Order: sequence, then structure tokens, then C-alpha cells
Amino acid sequence: MSNPIQSVLRVAWGHFKKQALGLLFCGAAVAATAAPLDAFLSATPEQYAPKGVLEVGSDHMNEPLDFFKIRDTNALAAGTQAGDYQGAHVAGAWRVTDSAWLSGSLWQRRISGLSESYNFSSWRASGQYRLLVGTGHVPALALRLSAWGNQAGDVGSSFAVNAGVQALMPAGFLLQSIKVSEPVDNNLQADLVAGWKLTPTTDLDVLLSAGSTRLSFGQLSGSVLNGGRAYQFDAIGNPSTVATAADGSQVLANTSKIHVADELAWRGNFLQAGINAAWNHGPWTMRAGYLWYAVQREGIDDILAARGWSSYSQTRTIALEANYRIRPNLSIFARSQLSDTLIFNEMPVLYNTFSADLNGGKYSIYSVGLRADF
Repeated sequence: MSNPIQSVLRVAWGHFKKQALGLLFCGAAVAATAAPLDAFLSATPEQYAPKGVLEVGSDHMNEPLDFFKIRDTNALAAGTQAGDYQGAHVAGAWRVTDSAWLSGSLWQRRISGLSESYNFSSWRASGQYRLLVGTGHVPALALRLSAWGNQAGDVGSSFAVNAGVQALMPAGFLLQSIKVSEPVDNNLQADLVAGWKLTPTTDLDVLLSAGSTRLSFGQLSGSVLNGGRAYQFDAIGNPSTVATAADGSQVLANTSKIHVADELAWRGNFLQAGINAAWNHGPWTMRAGYLWYAVQREGIDDILAARGWSSYSQTRTIALEANYRIRPNLSIFARSQLSDTLIFNEMPVLYNTFSADLNGGKYSIYSVGLRADF
């Protein structure tokens, strides 16, 4: 029997398939709603930028910015650099017709683990088309289609003590480090957004989304100690894995307890729902949004549960933004995201066997930047 998320996804896709193929390259949300801020999606982005918009911003989280000590809710990360985040992004949108927008965004992110930092590149291309113009109590209705993803070079970690991961290694082999080469996630997403004009200065939007995620990677490798000597694994996860020492000597080890395909290259389907409001007064625009996200992954979470390890499939995010117009077509903004888990909804590539525990703590990101509209 199919799971509920897959059933809803098939129904939604079947309903929109004919329109989706024709609209894939002819619409998009305003740049401020591009990843990662689905919480701010609007059915009528032209209210904020009549013809187009360009945004540049800087995103951060570190100990001085963690005003509410949110990261300390994760016992593994408390008191460490884990979760430090710095990034930059550029996003743009163009109104192709009265009802259609095209948009895209690029991000560079640096995220710290327990002992290392990793660099990720993120991208998104979206199309949004207004299906219905709002009148009175009837909302404006828009469909957005997106493709987006994240990728890195090599992502690794050193394990001084990690009883869970060490238990997967064969007897006599002490794991020292592990590395995943070229991790990538690719995602397809459809959003249905309804918007109401409550007052001349206040807007309300709600959204329902469905999508799919697929991860891939190059190779899983690592280093171990065996008999007092250091060895390198070139392909962890095989029944006959070869470990090689610096002098060329080799040993065989069975590492088949690590199910590489399911744990690092998983697939999944997700749903999300959200609501947001915007208020305009003079040069000020204030926005607040709430987003709920749930994912059903194939394989990996069942494996984690069987081992008695933590897994996370839902997250809730509150997003807040203040925008101040300093010139007729130029604004400055400050925004924050507060989540009850790490941002695995925006960066699925962060979620695997070796990092799932770190996804459990509350998290926040703060951003500042400039936005030009025309």
C-alpha cells in the first residue's frame, strides 16, 4: 500500500500535470520567496515588485548571534562550533506577463560540524503562474513549479569517540575519520498558493506544497586503526572492503553493516504547508510566516530506527522580515528564521547516517541585505 505522502503527491501531480508542462519555464515567485524562504510565498508578488526584483544578502549564525541559546538544545552541539553558518546569496525575479514570473537564486554556504566546516553551493529555478485573480472574498490562486538543489565537494568528519558509528565497523578496526565525496541533492517541488487582500495595507497568503528529493554521492571512504597501524578505506559498505596502509600493505574488512545506497543516496517525498502575512506602512514592509514540513525517506530512517538512533522527519519554521525603503527602488532588509530542527528541509544533503543526530536541535539564521525593485 502506498504511503499518505506518495498518494497526495500522485493526486496533486495528476491534477496539475498538463498545466505544469506548459508552465515550467514561464513563471516564478519574487526573489525574496526563493529558497530557503518558502514561508514568504505570495500569490501576488507584483504587489512588492511590479516588474522585477534583484536581491543580495548575507546570512549568519554563530555563538554571538545565538541570542536565545537555541543551539544548546542539542546536547551533541552545545559548546562547540557545530551549527555555525555563514553564507551569501543573490536572487532575482522577472515578471514575464501579467500572470507569470520567472526567478532564480544562487547561494554559497559554509556550515560547521563538530570539528570541520563544509562549503555548499545551492541553486533554485522557479516558475509561478496565477491561475485565478482574486476578487472580494475569492483569493488569488497561483501555481509555482521549482527545481532546486545543494552540492559540496568532500564532506567528512573525524571521530575521536562515536560509539554508534564505531559499532558498524568490523572487530579490531577503530574508525578515525570518514569522508563523503561530492554529495548532492536534487529536488522537484510544486506549490499552490492562495492570497487575500485583507486591507489596503495587509495581505494574507496560505500555501500547500508537494515534492520529491533524491540524493547522490561519489564515494564513501575513511581511515581506521588496525593492529596499531593506520589504514585507508576506499569503498566502505562492501562485504570485502580493502584497507590500505601508507606502506602499501592491505587488509580485508567486512563493512557491509553500512548500507551506503540507503543511508547516503536516499530518496523521499515531502509535503509542506504554510501561512504568512505582510503589512505595509510608508517605507516599511513587515512580514511574518510559518511553515510546516514533513518528509518520508526511503530506507534511511528505518535503518536508523532499527539501530536505535535518532531520526527526524518533520520541522517547523517561523520567518520574520523587516524591509525599509531607503530610495524609491532600493530597500534594506533584515530577516530571521527560527526552526525546531536543523535546516534539512532546505538542505536535504545534510541528512545522512553520520549527521542525523545533529539535525535534532533548534536552529536560527539571521540575514541582512539589499533589494532593488523595478
